[in-house]
Amino acid sequence: MKIKATTSINRLGFLPSSFMLAVLTVGVPFTALAHGEQSAAAMAETANQLIASYDADQRQKAAFPFADKSREAWHFFPNRANRTGAALNELTESQRAGVKKLLTLLLTSDAFQEQVNIRLIHGLKKDLAAPDNPRHLYYLAIFGKPSTQSTWGWRYEGHHLSLNCTLVNGSHFAVTPSFWGAAPVMINHGPHKGVEVFKKERDMGLAFVRSLTPKQKKQAAIDKRKGPGTPTKLNRKGYLPQAGIRFAELNKSQQTQLLSLVRVYAGKFRPDVLKQIDGRKKIQDTSSMTFAYASNSDKYIRHYRIQTKDYLIEFDNGGGNHVHSAWRDFDGDFGRDLISEHLKKEH
Repeated sequence: MKIKATTSINRLGFLPSSFMLAVLTVGVPFTALAHGEQSAAAMAETANQLIASYDADQRQKAAFPFADKSREAWHFFPNRANRTGAALNELTESQRAGVKKLLTLLLTSDAFQEQVNIRLIHGLKKDLAAPDNPRHLYYLAIFGKPSTQSTWGWRYEGHHLSLNCTLVNGSHFAVTPSFWGAAPVMINHGPHKGVEVFKKERDMGLAFVRSLTPKQKKQAAIDKRKGPGTPTKLNRKGYLPQAGIRFAELNKSQQTQLLSLVRVYAGKFRPDVLKQIDGRKKIQDTSSMTFAYASNSDKYIRHYRIQTKDYLIEFDNGGGNHVHSAWRDFDGDFGRDLISEHLKKEH
C-alpha cells in the first residue's frame, strides 16, 4: 500500500495555500528554446515570492549571490554541517507551500511523491510529529536574482537527496547533479508499511542484466564499483575508456529495456524541462551509450552504470537495501556548459 500523494504532502509539511502562483508570460531572449519557458517563469516568480517572505535570518541562510561558492557544494549526508539553505522546519506554512511549488514545477508528480517518501523513511526512527524530526531537515537555497532574464538557480537538499536546478539567462535549464537515495528502500512495519522507493531502478536493472547472454554479461561486467559520490566536478577521465557493453551490441529487446531504464532517471523531471535539455544535448545518445555492472547476487544488482559521451547514470545498492543513485552531466553539472557558452556569446 502506497501513501496517497495528497495525504503524504499534508503530513510531511507541504501544506496547500494561496502560494500556488499563476504562470507568467514574460518573453525570453532565446525563442528557439520554447520548451520549459513557462516553468522557468513560474519558478522565478515563486522564488521571488519566497525571498520577499523571508525574515532577515532566513534570508541570510537561504538567499545568496549566484557566484557564492556554496552553490556547487552539495552532499547527501544526514545533518551535514554548514549545509546551505533554510530547513523546512524553519519555514512558515506559506513558505513551505512555496518550496512545494518549486518542486512541482521541476518534478513529475511521481518524483515529487518519491522525495516525500525518502523524507518519510529518513524520519521513521523518531517522532514524526516532532518539529525537529529529520524529515523536516531538508533545505532550500536560492542563488542569484530569480528572473526570466538573469542566470540564477536553487537547490533542495537533505539526507539522501540533492536536487539542483540552474536557469541560465533565465530560461535554459540544467538539472544535474541529481541525487536520490534511501535506506531502507521499503517500510515493512507500522502505519506506513508498504511504502517503497526505487522499485523501477532496482527491478528494471536486474531484469536487464538477466536478459544478457553469458557473453554479453562478460562484456558488461566490471570488477570495481564506483558508486555515485559528490565531487564538485565530475572527472570524465575517471570514466574513460567507457566500460561495459555498447548499445549496438544489444538486441532490439535489450535496447528497448536499456532506454526505458534511462527514462526512469531522466523522467523524474517534467517533460517540458526534459524536452529542452534533450534538444540541446541528447539524453538517449545510443551512438555512445554503454552499460556496465558489478554484482555478486542473483537477487539484486550491486552497481550499474549507464554512460554516454555527455551523461552518466550511476546506481549503487551494495547491501540490497541501501540505494544511492545519480544522474550527472560531465560538462553541464550546475549549468557549467551553458554558462560558459553564454559568457562567450555575451561578453
